[in-house]
Amino acid sequence: MSQAVTARKAPDAGGLAIRPRQGVALAAIVCAGTAVLLPSLGLGTLGKAAGVVSLGIGLWTTGWLPEWLTALVFFSLCMLGKVAPPAVVFAGFASSATWLVLAGAVIGLAIQHTGLGGRLASRLAPAIGRSFPRAVVAVSLFGLGLIFAMPSAMGRVMLLLPILAALADRLGYPLGSRGRNGVLLAGIFGTYLPAFAILPANIPNTVFIGAVEHALGTPPHYGQYLLLHFPVLGLAKAAILIPLLIRMFRDTPREQLEAEPQAATKMTGPEIHLSVVLALAVALWSTDAWHGIPAAWVGMLVAVWCLFPGSGLMGKKPFAALQFEPVYYVAGIVSLGAVADASGLGSRVATWALSWLPLAPHAPATSFAVLAGLAALVGLVVTLPGVPPVLTPLLHPLATATGWPPLAVAMTQVLGFSTVILPYQAPPLVVAIQTGGLKAGDATRLCLLTAAISVCVLWPLDYCWWSLLGWIG
Repeated sequence: MSQAVTARKAPDAGGLAIRPRQGVALAAIVCAGTAVLLPSLGLGTLGKAAGVVSLGIGLWTTGWLPEWLTALVFFSLCMLGKVAPPAVVFAGFASSATWLVLAGAVIGLAIQHTGLGGRLASRLAPAIGRSFPRAVVAVSLFGLGLIFAMPSAMGRVMLLLPILAALADRLGYPLGSRGRNGVLLAGIFGTYLPAFAILPANIPNTVFIGAVEHALGTPPHYGQYLLLHFPVLGLAKAAILIPLLIRMFRDTPREQLEAEPQAATKMTGPEIHLSVVLALAVALWSTDAWHGIPAAWVGMLVAVWCLFPGSGLMGKKPFAALQFEPVYYVAGIVSLGAVADASGLGSRVATWALSWLPLAPHAPATSFAVLAGLAALVGLVVTLPGVPPVLTPLLHPLATATGWPPLAVAMTQVLGFSTVILPYQAPPLVVAIQTGGLKAGDATRLCLLTAAISVCVLWPLDYCWWSLLGWIG
């Protein structure tokens, strides 16, 4: 009798077990899908794009669904509703950022397999001791210095993650601990946020150069850009970030790991092999302006060699050990920006905002804040790399409204796209969260706090700095 009851109840074990948040997410997906699929609603391309883009941003921000699943939902609704052509919907898979994620995952696995990450960490750990503040300062400054050597933000993140993870282990911060998250976030944010103030150091900056050159006939110069932005958006932001990280993630180290035998021995053959390969990669990443090979394909060349049978840099069945969820996530993020741009949604948001923005030559401080805020608002819709393509075509109307030179108006975009409000706007941060085992909530809180401090403290400082240099006022 009991066996019969058990047999009848067995199917219930595999029934639906949807949590309330997942139920709300499902309801939102159904509503968005109905809106884009029913012709009777009369939504045009712009309306459909607004629906799926809002849904994607909402689900990525709340984290109610896995990020990769949100990306698949976004792709599916775009194609079912014919929101954009397939080439636009799947533009993320053609993006160098997506392939750099895959390359970075392979490189990270190779660093872990060969033990190179542990060896580097064992060299750094004694200098840091067991002081969490010292660890945050050290890795933040290391990430900041790396900006000048490697122009690719994604490449820096991929290189740093396995080293930072090994360092956290050596310092006594196990997986999931506050201290470990703080060490990883210090290195990642330290190498990403200040990079907006250095011209070739990430994708939004590179897009900005091309857009401004197309609109004004000449690109901004490296030194000019560095002088205008680095003192505040680079150094001051790093100075604010360090104490913020120490306060948010201060932690007591657990039992420190025993020193690994390899730390006191000569480097192994695989370690030397991988060190040479990575040195060549860094050299190519650092000189991409000279040879013209994008960072993603340098990374893929390294990944192919690491995966090549007999290289000795990977374990058995390396593809089975790779995590592909970040690839879909980053592809979805990039595609969201492409759909918003191709549909005209980003331009519509900017044009709508312009209709009521209080821009006037006699109020430079107000105009400065409004233009920076407009760039930040557009960045929420089209992600950070999409800001220059949307706003740069509006340079001349904005210059007329403010009475400023067009280049000064263009430079205000940097304040907007350097203010990262939510992680989904920045693919390198997304990748760091996914591949580094970080909590999305921690990264989101850090983004929100740094964005609020940037708006309330750094933007006014920047206005004073720009005025002192004679750019505005």
